[in-house]
Amino acid sequence: MSTLVTGGRGFVGRHLVDQLIGLGEPVVSYNRDFAVDHRDGLVLVQGELFDIPRLVQTLRDHEVTRIIHTAGQSHPGVSIELPVTTFAANAEGTFSVLESARMAGVTRVVNFSSECALGNVAPGTVVGEDVTPAPTTVYGVTKVTGELLGAVYTSLYGVHVVSLRITEVYGPGLWMPSLLGDMIRAALKGEPFHLAEGGDHPFQFVHVEDVATAARLASTAESPAQPTYNVSGGRQVSVRETAAMLQKLLPGANFDIGPGLLPAWDHMGAFDVSAAERDLGYRPQWDLERGLRDQVDWLRSNA
Repeated sequence: MSTLVTGGRGFVGRHLVDQLIGLGEPVVSYNRDFAVDHRDGLVLVQGELFDIPRLVQTLRDHEVTRIIHTAGQSHPGVSIELPVTTFAANAEGTFSVLESARMAGVTRVVNFSSECALGNVAPGTVVGEDVTPAPTTVYGVTKVTGELLGAVYTSLYGVHVVSLRITEVYGPGLWMPSLLGDMIRAALKGEPFHLAEGGDHPFQFVHVEDVATAARLASTAESPAQPTYNVSGGRQVSVRETAAMLQKLLPGANFDIGPGLLPAWDHMGAFDVSAAERDLGYRPQWDLERGLRDQVDWLRSNA
């Protein structure tokens, strides 16, 4: 009996694998790229999500009972430039994972969805799981597709799929382009950071360790009452407020940020995570001040 993590070498996947191994649970990390890791309890398998025969055989060979599906194209902005690639990786890739689970008799899959599934929600609105999705990017569409596929596989095939709508993830290991990362990197280099508009744009950051914890809890929860759960950190903050917090950690930082919202980004109210706490036992442990220190320290060491 083991847990298979798709994208176990990725940003969230690495933290999740580390958590599971730390708890003494056997893990299969399934990735498209070759890697070597000799830690006890960890098996690395190289394969594509679209290779259903290989994935099914992996699930059977290692007696996998749970899948946590983190793999895919994980940047909304990239989907604007690469819509076909994004849809194939996320929608078709998720379908392959669910079909492989059905064929191999795996009865629990945790699917990574995103706040981007919702699109724009009026600022000031408390965002619960009952908000109707209205995505504004191909990336968001793929996340809604994953949620809908999960509901179908749960009702028709007995593969209990739990989708997690995750907000803006940050923390050690994040190499992908991100506003927060760009701000910190500029400060560490002693360069000014200029943003013509966007200072009022709201973000609800969530530390990568909290995301990994939520996924792990969702994979073992006995009977989740909902198909979808919000996963986020604590309070919502604006870009301007985030800059002020970073200024305290990096006194020499020079942030020049104009007012208003970011024109190419979704905006929404604060996410309610009470359902995840009630049904999964999830409660964010990383407040933003502590998390930003962690992010700064990691970027300083890996610049």
